[in-house]
Amino acid sequence: MDLRRQNGSASGAATAELTASIKRFSRPEQLLVFDSGRLEVITVGGKTIAKGSYTPGWRWSRCAASAAAVRWGPTETVGVVLSGQARVQLQEGNELDLNPGDFFHTVVDTGYDEWVLGQRPCEILYLSGVEGLIRQLHWPA
Repeated sequence: MDLRRQNGSASGAATAELTASIKRFSRPEQLLVFDSGRLEVITVGGKTIAKGSYTPGWRWSRCAASAAAVRWGPTETVGVVLSGQARVQLQEGNELDLNPGDFFHTVVDTGYDEWVLGQRPCEILYLSGVEGLIRQLHWPA
């Protein structure tokens, strides 16, 4: 949905144009469905963002080939956990838990893995790095 409004001055001449757009993940521009998860992608204000929805049992290493990280290089992502919990294993082997409300910055590279903790689905809003995630998910396994 695009909204456009011209504001007029007292003389009736247009002085500024206000533009706004509204998009929803329920109507994504791109949808990737994979083992125990999905990635809904939209573009707002020229920025690509995505919502990842993962069910218990989902694991990054089962969805994206590690060869993609070698081919395309590391992907930096910034996001926030909306619901559920996930554990991230970094290339060095360190692990960290992501909980609702946690903002994070990670580098998806060879040796990276992520999975849902517990029995509740996990939803993550990706604010940057979406194009790299899409490339890695589209890489032939």
